Amino acid sequence: MNYTATYSPDDNKIRLYASTRLPQEDYDRVKAAGFRWAPKQDLFFATWSPSAEDLAQELAGEIDDEDKSLTERAEDRAARFENYSDKRSAEADRAKAAVDRIADGIPFGQPILIGHHSERHARKDAARIENGMRKAVKLWETSEYWQRRAAGALAHAKYKELPTVRARRIKTIEADLRKQQRNKKEAETKLAAWSLENLTVEQARQLANHCWLNVYHNPDNNCNYTAYDVLKPDEDRYSACPAFTVAQVVEVAKRVYPRNIAWAERWIAHYENRLTYEKAMLEEQGASALIAKQPRPKQLPLVNYKSESGSFQVPSWYDRGRVDTIPQVEMTSDEYAKIYKDHKGTVTIDNSHRVRMAIVKHARVTVFLTDSKTHERPAPVAKQPAAPKALPTYTPRPEPSAKAQEFAALKAAAEKGVEVVSAPQLFVTPKELAQRVIEAAEIQPGHRILEPSAGTGALLSAIPGDTCRVAVEINQALAGARRLHQLADVRCCDFLQCNGDLGKFDRVVMNPPFADQADIDHVTHALHFLKPGGKLVAIMSAGVSFRQDRKATQFRETIERLGGTIEDLPDDSFKQSGTSVRTVLVEVSTPITSA
Repeated sequence: MNYTATYSPDDNKIRLYASTRLPQEDYDRVKAAGFRWAPKQDLFFATWSPSAEDLAQELAGEIDDEDKSLTERAEDRAARFENYSDKRSAEADRAKAAVDRIADGIPFGQPILIGHHSERHARKDAARIENGMRKAVKLWETSEYWQRRAAGALAHAKYKELPTVRARRIKTIEADLRKQQRNKKEAETKLAAWSLENLTVEQARQLANHCWLNVYHNPDNNCNYTAYDVLKPDEDRYSACPAFTVAQVVEVAKRVYPRNIAWAERWIAHYENRLTYEKAMLEEQGASALIAKQPRPKQLPLVNYKSESGSFQVPSWYDRGRVDTIPQVEMTSDEYAKIYKDHKGTVTIDNSHRVRMAIVKHARVTVFLTDSKTHERPAPVAKQPAAPKALPTYTPRPEPSAKAQEFAALKAAAEKGVEVVSAPQLFVTPKELAQRVIEAAEIQPGHRILEPSAGTGALLSAIPGDTCRVAVEINQALAGARRLHQLADVRCCDFLQCNGDLGKFDRVVMNPPFADQADIDHVTHALHFLKPGGKLVAIMSAGVSFRQDRKATQFRETIERLGGTIEDLPDDSFKQSGTSVRTVLVEVSTPITSA
């Protein structure tokens, strides 16, 4: 087992590297010394302390300087975070692609049609889509999280190296240094007091009253007893607390305080080394003035004179904008000196001078010393308005990327879930067949397009380019669907009851209901909405091409008279929608005229 150790003054961390897995005994010692494991860096690290330094030096032999700066380690960390982000982003894309493959049969926002032949299949696909969307969104959010962590790691490293931040860190270290110096001095003073020769019991008790010195631990009740406890008389001492002689207490003090002094000296040396490093770095940045001792602000002159009105007008301590009247009292210098120091001070008058103030009988008063030198009252000085503070610069949050917006929409769709609509006679047009209908319609940019009995808008969603789209749907739930409103101007009504208020259209694409030859009624009615030169493309039941009843025969004659065509579609065209009904594709390019 080989150990190496390094120390970095940038972050005050000791890093311990091991060639193999640590033995249990060493692992327990390392954890007890405050080290933590960093799996991605394959090392243990701890903030500097005497115990951590001693253990690292014992295991590694010596502690070397860390060869990487804070910024370089932050860059390595950011690279790891970006790698995590790339992996999660790729996984999110794969999850979304899987959702898209399933959604080809049940697009986002399309409802489940209760009573429809495809209901069971649609419910299963909807559940898979919802689960896939949630997974994709979760992976994307995780990817963005690691991106923010990467940016934060670099920003934190740059922040730590700012001169102002380094100056504040220096002041904190100086405060810690002064604390340890006080601890050392206090321990030395107490050690000297306990080391006096011929120390009596009374002197020892008085000294123990000022020194919190633990001298005995009772394992039976898990209590610590101080020198004050063990030196008490027998009648005042706790029953579980033993009696110590003065010599025994002195022996404990001579063992404890030198150890405290040595501990404080270790910290003092460490803080002094850190200050040397930080000040050198600050000087290299050319910002040593940040820690230079600032001169005390110049005080206004303190004057002694008798107010003509017997009082002074001063701003209120409690209510901004209010002026208080403070009376003036006369007293000698001796009387003023006898007032408790925390009840004395000064108050600024006219922004030009100060006068003495005191609290007498729970009231604020100003003081005129009768036996001290008197002064002329200085002229008032106009108070200069404070310079306006610079407003912080505002950096607007960047607009989310197209990919982020895409996953945000995916998250909203996952939260909305799948709608449930009763539509027993609706057969959703499969994607491939919808594409064929749109290609046959020969739609051009700027065309006005109508889809009667739109259902879920499968035909409208297949239309490319910029077009004006109108959908007519009798089912209120389907007509109110958000997805359909995103595709077209939706009219919720019975298409067979519509008249000229819809206007004329360049193209009509439709997949009408087939029951009881309703498709013939819908297509015949739709022909009245075509503009001259317009075109209608409809999916209809195959019965319109071979039935010999009057209604089918008249429809075929109408299509033939208008120069239209009826083309058989493959038998499995609607297999994806849960039915094997045979269908045909009807194309008509000439509108019906009134003649």
